[in-house]
Amino acid sequence: MTTIADLCHAYTMYSKEYKKSYRSDCSKFNKYIIPQLGNMKIVEVTRNDLQHYINGLTHLQRATRNRHIAIIKALFTFAREQEYIEKSPAAGMRAYKEPASLRKAMEPEEFAKFIRVLKNEILVEPRDTLSLIMLLAFSGLRLGEARSALMQDVDFKKSTLFLRDTKSGDSRLVPLCGEAKEIILMQKNKYGSNGLIFRSKSGGMATEPRRLMTALCEKAGIDKYTPHSLRYTAGSAMLAATRDLYAVKRFLGHKNIKTTEIYAQYFGGQQHADVERAMALMLKG
Repeated sequence: MTTIADLCHAYTMYSKEYKKSYRSDCSKFNKYIIPQLGNMKIVEVTRNDLQHYINGLTHLQRATRNRHIAIIKALFTFAREQEYIEKSPAAGMRAYKEPASLRKAMEPEEFAKFIRVLKNEILVEPRDTLSLIMLLAFSGLRLGEARSALMQDVDFKKSTLFLRDTKSGDSRLVPLCGEAKEIILMQKNKYGSNGLIFRSKSGGMATEPRRLMTALCEKAGIDKYTPHSLRYTAGSAMLAATRDLYAVKRFLGHKNIKTTEIYAQYFGGQQHADVERAMALMLKG
């Protein structure tokens, strides 16, 4: 192995089995790193070379540039572990300070309006994408988690959904409130006890309902929200109901309490009971 392009290829083969961000890494390699640095011999790469590359990404936001710094660090850490180099030239590279972004969560009144519209739409035409949005609203699941969730992993007696693969790469149990169980039961009656809970017409994963979410918000007469906003909303409701950041951390499946602390900024202020109280609070709007 001699060049950064070779290193990127080797790292890609390695990370394909271990990293959920594999496709994102490949995109950065092919679009940015290989065209600009690919021909350089890895033993000759200096910290200045890498910093010059990062400094040239001025058209990207700081958060995106930080992702480039992270992948470069991982790339050369891999090279050192494989004994291609003795010391990583990326060691000590500092990330940019990112501006704080306040996650947008629905107010209780907005949530109640949104759910009324959503339920009416489901009564008219119980499409999987509508039911998917309903589960997101009452579970705090990430969109990808809900789309890949399997019917055989639902325990109706214990009111849980087992997620085999999450963003962190770990499995976890998600508590289900009554509304969430009703949605899943409706899907079970449609498809049976095995396979994806939500499906496309071809039988694969349900499509991402981003445009549908926008249309529902417009129909409800509320601000525009994304599917992920429903996760922020559920987490905020849980915090309002429990005043316990660790309850919210468990509910949302965060690995780091620092991530959960963000929720304290926008909602002023056992597991299954907490979920029921949190969702009942949102429906009072």
